[in-house]
Amino acid sequence: MALSQLGVMKMALVVLLVVVALIAVLYWRTSRAAYETARYTVVRADGDFEIRDYAAFVLAETPVTGGNASRNDGFGRLFRFITGANGAQQKLSMTTPVLVDPGPSNSRMAFVMPANFALPDIPKPTDQAVGLREVGACRHAVLRFSGSISEKSQDDAHARLLARMKTLGLEALSGPQFAYFDPPWTPPFLRRNEVLVRTAADAKE
Repeated sequence: MALSQLGVMKMALVVLLVVVALIAVLYWRTSRAAYETARYTVVRADGDFEIRDYAAFVLAETPVTGGNASRNDGFGRLFRFITGANGAQQKLSMTTPVLVDPGPSNSRMAFVMPANFALPDIPKPTDQAVGLREVGACRHAVLRFSGSISEKSQDDAHARLLARMKTLGLEALSGPQFAYFDPPWTPPFLRRNEVLVRTAADAKE
């Protein structure tokens, strides 16, 4: 009888863990969907790979280095800007994703501005380390990946994307740009991360 009860308890624990995991997945997907994201049209999709046409958008960006402390500082500067550290003391909505350009001499972190704001409509940042820049409509090859942010995970994702692009005959017109959609406390296996490389607008579909 005791063994039977132990088996039932183990089964109940397994069911509970499965339910908790499902609730966690639903929560993160729902909370992520609550934020406006950069607008794009999917031209081609194949599993974790997509070709996307992005509409023009505006970035608020700031320089960062590769370290976690610098990324945290950069995020803080951008967050303060959208919560009122600007000439109009105006609050702007948080959007997704947070973009990181890991260029060797010009690394940047950026927030995408809400789509209803053109560049002249956005108040000037009070922090001189934050700048505004308009990005024209463009096509990107994109690979989605999960896990924690690290140089290795970024390099691996970039290499996989370039390999996929080579298979399709797509020319890489830029270095990698990384897009992160979730807060740092999100469990790594639930995170939506992406690497983007610009390609020609007349590339194969």
